[in-house]
Amino acid sequence: MKGMARQKVHGGKLLCVKIEYEKSIDKIQILGDFFVYPEESLWAIEDGLIGVSINTGADEIARIVEDIAKAQNAEMIGITPAAIAQTILMAVTR
Repeated sequence: MKGMARQKVHGGKLLCVKIEYEKSIDKIQILGDFFVYPEESLWAIEDGLIGVSINTGADEIARIVEDIAKAQNAEMIGITPAAIAQTILMAVTR
């Protein structure tokens, strides 16, 4: 299945998630007008979400994103791990 969701997050930045999934995330793209430094960290976050069950709760998804971001020494400007998690769940329920 495929899903897509977008939302304006706190501060007015656009966050969009495109996802392919069955029981877990098979492919994901996180897009928008936010910033993640270094840029490669966003790809690491996307890669780290592959295989996560679509039944995983928002808090756990946010923790996974946060752990990956910390491991990458990433700085997120305009988005949060919680916003990413919420948008992922919106994409799989539409």
